[in-house]
Amino acid sequence: MGVKNAEIRITGEVALIKTIRALDDGSADTIGQRLETVWNTLSKHRGGSFHAAEEMLLRWLLKNMSGSAAINDQVRRFPLSWNIMGAVFAWIPLFSLAKSLADRRFIAVLQQTLKDISTPQREAAQSKKGGSDVEMKDATSDETTHKSRKRKRTTAAKFDLTSQQQVAGCLQTAEAVFEALRILLSRCNIKSTDGLPSNRMGAEHIKSLFSSSASDVMQMLVPVLSTCNFAAESDELESSKEQSTWMSTFYTLWDLHLQGPEDASAVAVSLSGLGAHLLSKLTATPRHPSLTIDATVQDQWARDLRRFLTRNMILPARAAFLNNRAQDVIQVATQMSSDFASTNYPVLFDLVTRAPRVLSEKATKKDYEEWIQAVFDGILVALKGADASQSQPAVEAVLEMAADQQLPLSAESLRSVCKACGLQGDKLNWKLHLAIAKLNPDVFLVTQEGQALLDQALAHTFCTREKEAEKFDKATEFLIHLVNGHARARDLQGFIKTWLTYLDKNEPSGFPWTSSQLANAVAETAEQSLTVGQLVDILNWVDEQKTKQKGVKTVILAAIANGLSLEAYIDAANMRTFGIASSEKFEKKVKSVISTARWNVAEKAISRATVADAKSVWESVHSDVKSTLKRSETYSSEAFAAFKCCASAWVKLADDEDAASLTSSFVDKLDKNNDTKGAVSKSSYTTWILEGCPHLVSLLTKRQSAFPPTLINALTPSEKDESRTLDSVQALAQQILENQNIVGNEKVIGGLVDKTISLIETPKNPESLIVARGAIQLLLEVPMEAITRHQRESAMRRLVSQAKKVVDKPKHVDAQYWSLVLSLMTKLMSRPTFYEDMKFDDLETAGRCIRKIYKNSEEKGSTETILQEREDYRLLEAFATSTIRQMCVANPEEREKAYIANALTVLKSECEEAYIAPRLVLLRAFISVAKENEKTKGEADSFDLLSAVKPIIMSKKWRGKKLLPLLLALEATDVLEAKVVKKKFSSAVENLLKASNWLLEHGYQAGWEVRTFIAKHFREELGAPLKIATDAQPVADDSDEEGSASEKPGSVAAAFEKLSVLEYVDVVVNSVDQDTKLGYLKELLLEESETSCASSRLLIVERLIQHISGSRPPVREANDPSQGQFDLAHAHTVLCSRLSHTTASPAQFIQIAKIVHLLLDKKAQCMTQWNVDSTLSAVSAIASDVSSTTMLTTVPKTYESLCHLVEIVIKRHRKRLDGHFHILIPTLQSLLRRLISSSSSTSTNPSLLSDSTKEQHAKLLSRLLTLITEPTVASVSSRSAASKDVEHHNNHHSQQPLDSEKDKAKRYAGQHMYLVLMAYVKLQLEFVVPLVVREQLETGMFSIVDITPAEGELRIMNDGMDPSGRVIFREMYKRWERFGKWSGV
Repeated sequence: MGVKNAEIRITGEVALIKTIRALDDGSADTIGQRLETVWNTLSKHRGGSFHAAEEMLLRWLLKNMSGSAAINDQVRRFPLSWNIMGAVFAWIPLFSLAKSLADRRFIAVLQQTLKDISTPQREAAQSKKGGSDVEMKDATSDETTHKSRKRKRTTAAKFDLTSQQQVAGCLQTAEAVFEALRILLSRCNIKSTDGLPSNRMGAEHIKSLFSSSASDVMQMLVPVLSTCNFAAESDELESSKEQSTWMSTFYTLWDLHLQGPEDASAVAVSLSGLGAHLLSKLTATPRHPSLTIDATVQDQWARDLRRFLTRNMILPARAAFLNNRAQDVIQVATQMSSDFASTNYPVLFDLVTRAPRVLSEKATKKDYEEWIQAVFDGILVALKGADASQSQPAVEAVLEMAADQQLPLSAESLRSVCKACGLQGDKLNWKLHLAIAKLNPDVFLVTQEGQALLDQALAHTFCTREKEAEKFDKATEFLIHLVNGHARARDLQGFIKTWLTYLDKNEPSGFPWTSSQLANAVAETAEQSLTVGQLVDILNWVDEQKTKQKGVKTVILAAIANGLSLEAYIDAANMRTFGIASSEKFEKKVKSVISTARWNVAEKAISRATVADAKSVWESVHSDVKSTLKRSETYSSEAFAAFKCCASAWVKLADDEDAASLTSSFVDKLDKNNDTKGAVSKSSYTTWILEGCPHLVSLLTKRQSAFPPTLINALTPSEKDESRTLDSVQALAQQILENQNIVGNEKVIGGLVDKTISLIETPKNPESLIVARGAIQLLLEVPMEAITRHQRESAMRRLVSQAKKVVDKPKHVDAQYWSLVLSLMTKLMSRPTFYEDMKFDDLETAGRCIRKIYKNSEEKGSTETILQEREDYRLLEAFATSTIRQMCVANPEEREKAYIANALTVLKSECEEAYIAPRLVLLRAFISVAKENEKTKGEADSFDLLSAVKPIIMSKKWRGKKLLPLLLALEATDVLEAKVVKKKFSSAVENLLKASNWLLEHGYQAGWEVRTFIAKHFREELGAPLKIATDAQPVADDSDEEGSASEKPGSVAAAFEKLSVLEYVDVVVNSVDQDTKLGYLKELLLEESETSCASSRLLIVERLIQHISGSRPPVREANDPSQGQFDLAHAHTVLCSRLSHTTASPAQFIQIAKIVHLLLDKKAQCMTQWNVDSTLSAVSAIASDVSSTTMLTTVPKTYESLCHLVEIVIKRHRKRLDGHFHILIPTLQSLLRRLISSSSSTSTNPSLLSDSTKEQHAKLLSRLLTLITEPTVASVSSRSAASKDVEHHNNHHSQQPLDSEKDKAKRYAGQHMYLVLMAYVKLQLEFVVPLVVREQLETGMFSIVDITPAEGELRIMNDGMDPSGRVIFREMYKRWERFGKWSGV
């Protein structure tokens, strides 16, 4: 075989040499064809030991690319030339490659090519439209063409200069050039220890070709960026994943240049304008309409370009400013970006504000603020004299960024911006004013110039939501920012004075000054920014003012009243606000805003006042309240406010008939009127009643002798009313049941339950089904103690009556609804409940409903599973058990005797085959309950349950419809004697075993239940009971058994499967000895099975280990677990080995880690030193293995599992770590490296973990460090029997009176843990550690510093680090001295 491959390789080399030699034959026109021949030959060539042919080919290409002739331009622009070059780049040894590239002036060729392709020739507009003068009616318009940005399929490149100079040709060439460069540069990226010395020398020689000055390298970088710019918007090239590397190639070319002090200036001059313009398109939200590149390419380019500009322009410019106050670089950048000011300046400002802090910069917070201010001022200077269409959007975008980040820009600069750009003709620039007000409201509040700007803005606030909705919202938000500014300045009274002034200028008809948002903002800040004395003063001032508009003072008074909550403020201002409001003179047709504010003031005054004051307030307003409630629309804001005032008066003055009648009659009106057109919804009323005035429910119930119908209707879901969806109704019901004033009031909760029970009716249509479902769900939420026996019996009558109708016509009833019915029946019958005409037939009917409903679902092609129907039968059994237990009493009366007689009649009657499943459930329930009572035990024995279950169990049919009866029949045998079962069903074991195997092999987890029955009664037939063939996925059955495909059960839920598996294991191992259990465990761990499901197998292993009692491990030789009999220590070793080989399956990995944790924790006495060491070694190997990277970064629980394993070792086996820290330290270092590498984000490799996950992982690792450095007394003192055996005998002088075990452990850890700290310092140089990770790790690292001797290990650590590491450690040490060091008392 080797000879044959060698011959093929030699043949390929000969063919390549012949093809290359033929390149010089023929005319220049055929060069393209000859290059295609070379490419075809190269595609079949796999490389060899010699590379002379490839070097010859490379030299020929570079020779024909050099020069200014047309043929040289053609060869340079031909994509196939660069494809060939990329291929030979990968094959030629680096040393030879470097010599060829230098000899043939590769850099000059590259520069010329990039320059040529960066300026494509655009096709003439006429040639695009065609030469015809006749415009076709169906022709695609320019606008349509612009909107359609779908990229064209790439066509093969032609060896034609005209086509190569067009956009499509340039892009094809660019793609080939960038790919060739990527291959070349990636080959040069080798470490000093990789490969042969000649390769490393060659790589350095190639890098030196690109090592030119910043001005020279710009001859390549500017064309590259220009090419990316037009490629992003062109639809001439089909997208490819290779495009994502273009920007990283651009970055690499820059990194290879000769670095100098003028690099930042060079970037600003040559790249800042073009780069900022491209970045603005790449980061636009929503996506820029002109972009045609893929979203992934767009994101990658944006990250790479942002990183380049930040690192090479912004950070050097900032450093120059902080050190010398130099602004040259940023000034040049703003000048070069002026052509696209509206997009470029916001990008530059964003780069400046989001640039990361550098640890080496010795700058204060004030220095950074001055830097941002300098950049902002520079942008403003650059915008002076610019066209308004460019300057306005730029300033708005910059200010919005500053406002979002709350940057401390000076008030003077913001005031100058507002003065220059605040007005656009006669319109106010609200966007600009909002950003400034959000950023610094003092701009408008401090100086006279600011006051003038404020007056100018406030003059434009008289707009209404109906006519100018957008302007209204912006003006309201602006006013709210002013409120917050006044509040921060402790001058809220100043805004209140301004507020009253502008309220009085025009009629209060829906302006922002009267909006509820503004009033809420004042209310929220009133107590925070006003003292009691200031509050009284401002109220006195308001009272003294005379206004032209009547009643406008109440708007302010209502806001103040709503903001009072502290007792001192209420005492000072509650009645005062009402007194001022009542002194106002109101018109007959008062504005809605004024009326609403008036009743809000009155409502607050009544609810907070004493009874006497409340009575006087109510007497003064009740006539006006009455007229308001009569004339106003029910769902208007003023009617809502008047209702709250009236309701508060009734609650405060319980014996006031006027308030009671007004409130009660208005509540009744709520259901009669529609709230669709009102300003207030019905839910607002009900929510206020339940939360704001819960005692009102009790008063309404008492007055109406029933629970308020309005609230009941609100609790009734409806398809037609969007405000009464099932979810909203359930949320409202939860509010009611959490209200102790309602639940604790017997009459109120009784009325609610009565009304809800009345809603339970047989569903006749989808609407009635929703109503009944809502009522049942509410009753399920009501505490059992709140439902009386009469109510339980009433509900049961309705439910039983419903069942009798459903069993005949289950048209509008689904399985989900009937599950709710069964749950409610079970709940109600758990307490003594004897409803009218109570018979055993009712249970039979409920069971038949289950079968009928599921049968209908199957006929309609529903995907109901066997588990859902099985769960309903479990509910039926619980319901039947509770009911029968009430009737099987020691001294039965006529009612109980009649019920038992009816049960005997029903259960002994013939049963149709379709309803055999519910009959088996009822039989089992009756027999199990009847056997509990001596007087009914005879009735239980009278049933021939055996004859009912035997045909089902003995039948050879278990698929389709037959599976559920089989499972129920096997379950029913639990009430029979074991010897009877063993005698009667011994002949069916073979068939049941076959059924179990088939079910498990095909993914039907019901097979576990069949197997449990066999294990319980015929365990000897199983052989190896825990070696079972299972499959995770079910497959279609091609047999002709009864039942269609839709009737076959699918794979059941994981929880149900787990319970079945665990129950089976319990049955198998309960009656066997320890040696047998260990034998089962050995079979499961050491004998692999290709047909077994790994998850089920591991679940069995875990349960089996729980059943094995811990014992001392046998003594082994040389820590070899293979010596001696199999035990838990050996099992642990096998599992640790398997843990390292399951990184491809995270679910299995977590399962195995859980079992290993179980062994180390619950079976600690069985573990040896070997087990502890192997656990740490496995964790270290997994955390540092490259193949496990994907698992540990995509599934967070896998990393947590590793940390938990180390944690349990430290907690339970601390004594075994003495002398073994050489294994523990690498483990901690591996976990630390994995944490930081997976948490760190770079432009090319963003982190896949969320911030919360990073924080959690860092917290776990920090906890491991503190467990070692601050051990618990129990971990270092308690010793298991095993640990005593392995420890050497301590002499009498080893324990000193004042030398505790804990101190010894800390001193010992201090000799080694500094290595973890050193690793952390080095990792900070290698990765960018996120803030959340650094904050969590600080605790653990500080604890290491605490126990590390300063004169010993800290000095060693300092000597072992480079200067960069020492800088980081010095900063960390300073933080430890300030925040982490315990100084004592």
